[in-house]
Amino acid sequence: MVLLATPALAAQTETGYQLLYALSPASAQFFQPVQRSCTDNGVTLEVASVHVEGDTAQAYISLRGDTVDANCDLFDSYRFHLPFDQMGHCERAGFDPETHTVFFLVTTQTMNGSKIPIGGKMTFSLDCFLSGKQALEGAAVPLNLADYAQEGETTGDFFRTGGSGNLELAEALSVLRPGAILAEPAPGLSVTAAGYADSLFHVQLCQGDARERDNHGWLWLENDAGERLAPSASAYFTNQAEGDTRLDYQEFVFDISPEDLGNYALYGDFYTASARIDGNWRITFPLENAG
Repeated sequence: MVLLATPALAAQTETGYQLLYALSPASAQFFQPVQRSCTDNGVTLEVASVHVEGDTAQAYISLRGDTVDANCDLFDSYRFHLPFDQMGHCERAGFDPETHTVFFLVTTQTMNGSKIPIGGKMTFSLDCFLSGKQALEGAAVPLNLADYAQEGETTGDFFRTGGSGNLELAEALSVLRPGAILAEPAPGLSVTAAGYADSLFHVQLCQGDARERDNHGWLWLENDAGERLAPSASAYFTNQAEGDTRLDYQEFVFDISPEDLGNYALYGDFYTASARIDGNWRITFPLENAG
């Protein structure tokens, strides 16, 4: 009798549910009670409708509260809990400004193409979301590049993680040592170093703690004729001493000579958020057509 009751009791607590789900997703979902809405930190997560067809299940869910806005972003902090291998995604579907409610369409699909059984249950959980998101695109950065046409101080080698162009680079490249703020093109994003390293021009963008609000950007050079010079490579690294605040950096590398640098200006696209709201939202609903 105790063994039979244990899964049902475990599913009612977050720790118990996670443990049971790790051991047996099917049991966890079977004993998980239906809960179509959940409120935490002044924000309510609720399922509005569900549609199941073949190997795909979709649900419209809403997020409502004073901290919710039209550009609300779930920040990849959501999870689908199902008793089978699946892949899923979530997309914003609308916003009601009068009630501060944003709607999302969440979709999940079986990995092997098998049909989703009608009558089962799906749990959708959320840990945090971002609000106050803003995009500043094609913005000029107030930095006189000619002032940085000399060698910069470097801080070590980091693996190249992206970029464009045909520049042949070694497996690793040097990055500049972070310094004082040289320019702040957007709130929470600042240029903290510029100069040459390994005969290439580097510009460093500090993101703050990128895990908190996903602040990020993309830089390029542009001349008076409107011709763009894209970065030939980019590097991402973290600078955090023990006990210090974490700082994440993007460093953009350009193949341009110091003589030509004065003919270009620095531009970028910048994406920021003003707030991150944390919570523990979890709803469970039957996988059957309803709405």
